[in-house]
Amino acid sequence: MRNPISTPDFETYSMDILLTGAKVNGDTVDVSWTDGQTSRYHHMWLRDNCACSGCIDPNSHERVDSIAIIPAEIRPLNVKVGLHGGLVVEWEQKVGECNGVSEYHPGWLRAFDYSNGSKPIEGWEMKTWGQDLEDDLPMFSAQEVFENEDVKYDFLVAIRTLGLAIVTDMPKDYEAFERISSQIGLLRDMNWGKIFEIIPKPDGEYIANRGFALDAHSDASTREYQPGFQIFQCVENTATGGESFWVDGFYIAEIMKRDYPDQYELLTTVPWEFANRSKGTHYRWTAPVLELDLAGNITAVRDTTWLREPLRQDFDMVPKLMEAYRTYVDLKSRRENQVERKLVEGDVAFVDNRRCLHGRRAFVPGSGMRHIRTCYGEREELISSIRMIERARNARENL
Repeated sequence: MRNPISTPDFETYSMDILLTGAKVNGDTVDVSWTDGQTSRYHHMWLRDNCACSGCIDPNSHERVDSIAIIPAEIRPLNVKVGLHGGLVVEWEQKVGECNGVSEYHPGWLRAFDYSNGSKPIEGWEMKTWGQDLEDDLPMFSAQEVFENEDVKYDFLVAIRTLGLAIVTDMPKDYEAFERISSQIGLLRDMNWGKIFEIIPKPDGEYIANRGFALDAHSDASTREYQPGFQIFQCVENTATGGESFWVDGFYIAEIMKRDYPDQYELLTTVPWEFANRSKGTHYRWTAPVLELDLAGNITAVRDTTWLREPLRQDFDMVPKLMEAYRTYVDLKSRRENQVERKLVEGDVAFVDNRRCLHGRRAFVPGSGMRHIRTCYGEREELISSIRMIERARNARENL
């Protein structure tokens, strides 16, 4: 059953647990729940999160006013459990367009129960891999991704979990590629265009146009904000050689942290400069090869090896960091840590560009055509697409 109480967002919250009591206790409102738990919420926090139409725009669900208009000493005049099992607060002072009464959905209030440790950190399952994934590559039919929401969801989650998924049986026209790429969300335009064709060109602007092997790498390490995804469509691949391969950078980081902790420390803390110069652009950024979040978890690999600038660090640091990088390169070069597939016409590979390094074996130009089409997307677009499917599912389940 859907609860009629408004929330500050578009989500659907459970009504399985309701409030049984509420009271003002100093500078907090304390509530009890049907499962026996108790929670505490500060007055300012409650008032700041009033979801009435005077405080939250009904269409956009954005806050209408600044927190600055709420008096610092704001206090409830009365609190009670409402008709639908939520919290009702009558305030001593009316602020802005609010009528002075706030009602809080019980499921929403429970989801944001910071007194019991609710934190704004979204996590999901992540599986690291080596060559073992080669026999179990996540493969999805293009038609099913387009037409079946459950298959599309599994496809998106596979990319989120593994950093790699392949769609098969795609038409090779430009419009079809843009359509399948957009399944993760909005695409990102780059200085070479939104969609880029990689074909043999002896005098081409980029080394991807040559026939020699390309080391496993991430793209655009020279950008402050690296693209979250790179998508590769095989238009034609009849040349001798040219197999694609991928390396889980997070798996390599795990190995280094376990077996080479001192070198891992260097690669996660000492920045390296990357630069990309062309006839019309010059991009440059400095960051560690392995990037961590505040909790110390790996979040990105920044490694476009041919765009590394000469290392400029403290004199005694240079040989140590270069040796650490050599260890990392050796690990990602081992076949046991690589997944290989020669892409065939109709294959589209989705690759997490800040995790899954992509490379290419050498091929013989003139032995056949190797035509790969590519574009970029963002992690947050993928996560948004997953959330939208989950939101629809949740709404159906709570009707």
